[in-house]
Amino acid sequence: MRIGRRWAIALVAAAIGALGLTGIALGITNNRSTVNGKFSPSKAPKRSRVNGSLFVHTHTTYAHPGDKAHGGFAKRVQVYFDDDGRINTRGIPTCAGNFTSSTTMKAAMAACKRAKVGSGRASTAPPSNFNGCVLAFNGRKKNGHPRIVLFTRVTLTPNGRANCARPASNTSGNTSVTLRGTINGASGDFGTRLDVPNIDTAPLPLDDFTTTVRRGHYVSIRCHDGNHKWNIKAKFAYSGRGQAPDTVGSSQRCSVKP
Repeated sequence: MRIGRRWAIALVAAAIGALGLTGIALGITNNRSTVNGKFSPSKAPKRSRVNGSLFVHTHTTYAHPGDKAHGGFAKRVQVYFDDDGRINTRGIPTCAGNFTSSTTMKAAMAACKRAKVGSGRASTAPPSNFNGCVLAFNGRKKNGHPRIVLFTRVTLTPNGRANCARPASNTSGNTSVTLRGTINGASGDFGTRLDVPNIDTAPLPLDDFTTTVRRGHYVSIRCHDGNHKWNIKAKFAYSGRGQAPDTVGSSQRCSVKP
């Protein structure tokens, strides 16, 4: 990932600031991660599935933000979705998503517009708090498994807000990060696993990431379980040493559509 000299200086300065505040500003010794998910609509048939959307929000508060050797980056996140939900990429165009740090949202959309399946927002950990815009594209399969390309355009303004409007013509932002997740099957109450590795290759630690995916049959849902709950679980692995992996989860109630 290549970054222009001006932006590299800004990123290094922010990283130094983060290391200077390690364990002081946050006052914690262990990373704390959370995951929340929401299928829509919340009212769905008991047996057949209806097309819908899926919102996912992950967040990590780091004990040592930016200190890669001591767990200051998320390295791998695996998100498990309730088996009442299903992801189906069949018939949806794919995109390689070979973006660089200089790729704008406009350029990403020009290359992959037909493969777009969602969008969201992201931010880096304190003290930089750089905000970014997320575009999600249906990626090309790898070893027979569907993938999702998560493109994030970051605005290097501390505590600022990124302009995410009209991505097809939007050239704002200063640098970009691209992650790829693989979609696999899961077991038990979970039917799908999204595996996103190599997150710690980003210049600064991502602490907050939200994405909503919705496109035709890409997400479909039913309300089949007797407890009328949709569950989501996430496993977080961190960089370096000193921070044990975390497994967290949340649930959402559903109701049966007559």
